[in-house]
Amino acid sequence: MLNYDDDFFNSRQKKEFRINATIIISMMQITIQAVIMVINGISHFCILYYAGSKHTPAIKYHYHLHRLFNPIFLHGGNGHLLSNLLSQLLLCYSYENRNGTQDFLQLYFLAGIGGNIVSALYFPIATGVGASGAIFGFMGYLLTYLIKTKQPQEKYYGILIVLCIQILLIFEPHSHVDYSAHFGGFLVGILWYQKQKALIGVLLLLGCVCIFMIDVPDQKYC
Repeated sequence: MLNYDDDFFNSRQKKEFRINATIIISMMQITIQAVIMVINGISHFCILYYAGSKHTPAIKYHYHLHRLFNPIFLHGGNGHLLSNLLSQLLLCYSYENRNGTQDFLQLYFLAGIGGNIVSALYFPIATGVGASGAIFGFMGYLLTYLIKTKQPQEKYYGILIVLCIQILLIFEPHSHVDYSAHFGGFLVGILWYQKQKALIGVLLLLGCVCIFMIDVPDQKYC
């Protein structure tokens, strides 16, 4: 049962710092990035490809469905990782403390997968990595909560901070921001607040079907 009367960013139940799934996922992302950085003899983009970056031809022709999940743990560079970690800790940590680990994990991965599905459809040739889709799921949830409950303007500061962090990513060298993944995750977050879990499942399934129907050549990235 969710309590919408309290501040989203404050948990009266748990005020002390604790290791939760948000922290564990963040540590996994840091570890994976550190391992990728020390690998030599192959280009950085090929490492990400072999690690499971989003790539529509590989999904359609070779049934690499893990490429809709793995990108959540992969990042294009240290700046990309840092911006997502800051946004993730700001939004997800408080959400998990408030609504529980199970609810957090469901929204996190559904939004992340939803973002990657939209990206696979909108940018079928390009590869993609990052947890931004998952993070924007919580932004969609939070913005819907603030509007529906008519919260005062100062409660919107958290969203503005996250947006500023994400905008800084534009200045990361060789970075190409995938706004389609942001949109996909954001939409999942809105529907999650509305408790439309069945609709989310249907949309994700339809998105996967559409990936196998779009016209894209079978080309190997590396």
